[in-house]
Amino acid sequence: MAKCPTCSTYVDDINFLEKYLFPFNKQEYKLYHCPNCDLQWWGPLKMVPKFYENETFETYKFFHLGIRKKLAYYQEDFFRTFPIKKGKLLDIGCGDGVFLEYAQKFGFEVYGIDFDKKKRKSS
Repeated sequence: MAKCPTCSTYVDDINFLEKYLFPFNKQEYKLYHCPNCDLQWWGPLKMVPKFYENETFETYKFFHLGIRKKLAYYQEDFFRTFPIKKGKLLDIGCGDGVFLEYAQKFGFEVYGIDFDKKKRKSS
């Protein structure tokens, strides 16, 4: 049984929408749908920090250089469409922190966390 991370409803393991085999470590993930709150999530809720820290993709090499200044398209969408324009904002998986810098300029009190040791910095 898989448990919805939002409302704790149990979903039968055979009732998943899609499977994905992560090539980096051969971990199998399943996409579940909660009939109670309509959330979709991948399980197990498990990431592999080494995947990012080893710079498996060119994108992560670029993030580790710390020179990115522009938001990704999906981050720009947040500022265009999200109705709340100030308050506290927690970015889980904040990477290089560029999104947080923009959010702070918009008036948010920002916090970020990332498991990638290369991106952690003390402040």
